[in-house]
Amino acid sequence: MSAHGWRVIVAAAWLMGLVQGCRVPPVPGNAPPYTARAEESGQYDRYDGWLFNGLTGRKPADAQQATQPSLPQNAPQGSLPPPAQDPAGGVRPASATEPLPPVDGRLAQGTLVPPAGAPDPKPPKSESDGFDWSDLYPSTVYKNFKAAIGLGPDEKIAREAYKQGEELYRQKKYDEAAARFKTSAERWPDSPLEEDSLFMLGECYFFADQCSKALDTYGKLLKKHEYSRYLDKVVAREFAIGRYWEQMDNHEPHWPITANFVDRTRPLFDTWGHAIKAYENVRLNDPTGPLADDAVMATANAHFLKGRYEDAAFNYDLLRKEYPKSEHQVQAHVLGMKSKLLMYQGPLYDGKPLEEAGQIADQALTQFPDRLGPDRDRMVQAKNRSVEQLAERDWALGQYYDRRRYYGAARYYYQAVVKNHPQTQFARMAQARFEEIKDKPANPPDYFEWINNVLPSKRK
Repeated sequence: MSAHGWRVIVAAAWLMGLVQGCRVPPVPGNAPPYTARAEESGQYDRYDGWLFNGLTGRKPADAQQATQPSLPQNAPQGSLPPPAQDPAGGVRPASATEPLPPVDGRLAQGTLVPPAGAPDPKPPKSESDGFDWSDLYPSTVYKNFKAAIGLGPDEKIAREAYKQGEELYRQKKYDEAAARFKTSAERWPDSPLEEDSLFMLGECYFFADQCSKALDTYGKLLKKHEYSRYLDKVVAREFAIGRYWEQMDNHEPHWPITANFVDRTRPLFDTWGHAIKAYENVRLNDPTGPLADDAVMATANAHFLKGRYEDAAFNYDLLRKEYPKSEHQVQAHVLGMKSKLLMYQGPLYDGKPLEEAGQIADQALTQFPDRLGPDRDRMVQAKNRSVEQLAERDWALGQYYDRRRYYGAARYYYQAVVKNHPQTQFARMAQARFEEIKDKPANPPDYFEWINNVLPSKRK
């Protein structure tokens, strides 16, 4: 390649590096009240109480449940109460309900950050003796450019920025503290100091009610430091963000494609979709953690409320199978069965949802005979209704072939109704019709047989 060609490639790489450094930051959001069961204040919002009651149409039965938001007297069955509101109106943000956690004592004392001069745990990169194609990567070009203008890695500057960020964080100057923590993370990358800086940067965004930035920062932290010591706190924040965005969308719904340019408490587009993504992050980042089953249950309930019963049933099944010790098992069985029944479209469509609904009802009645409470009668009624609908489906198929005089197929489905669902009204109807057509030919007569006899056939 000529020298001119090399100059063109290098110039293009430099331009790509500069473009990468000019990306637009994500739109800020708002942070929700933190409701994880591990909250030190002990104020754990057992949303499974009022939310489950709303989904199933039940009312609170005791004083403890009565303290949670309840349905209005004239609300239709299955509706939900409005989310918690602050005096000024709207859903309460995190900064209004959650006490500010002090800076970790170990962070303040510098014990979590390796002392100055400590060796970098990451092995040093070996120097290359010649040209390598990786030198033209935009990220490499951008890194080299920053180092060339004096913005490369510098441990001393990073530690000083971190100390300044700590002091500003204590003073609740979150925007200024975020700038210091961001500098600290950038000036000493791939180190424990970067891990601490990214976590504190996410905390600043969280308490500054900038949820989108907080979620992105937590994601970057767990991507670069997969086994971070902040994993429990990060997934708790992600769950809280998801809960807040879901409540915001239920309280003030918008079309997913409606842009948000003025409300800092929501993402730019699709608040509900971002809430589901936050729940998924909790399960994917900490699949065996204390909030994993809560995130799956919240995802299933969110789909149920939107009328997406197939997605809801999938997540209820996931909870029942992957988290057998979850406290939401009973609710997952009840709402999972209800989702299956609502998926069923009629007697001429697939009957698998009805069969699965019956299986879930049998499992619930066997595993939780004493924990179902008032839902036990509903389970039995739903089980009987699914059996009746399965019988109706076989009866409808028999009627379909009966009207077309395919009496052989009609007799088959009538016998299936009598054999598989003998206690239903359709069994009596099928038995009566079977007796009427038992002597009729299996297939209708072929009125065009003479044409087949006259015209030559090409069949072998």
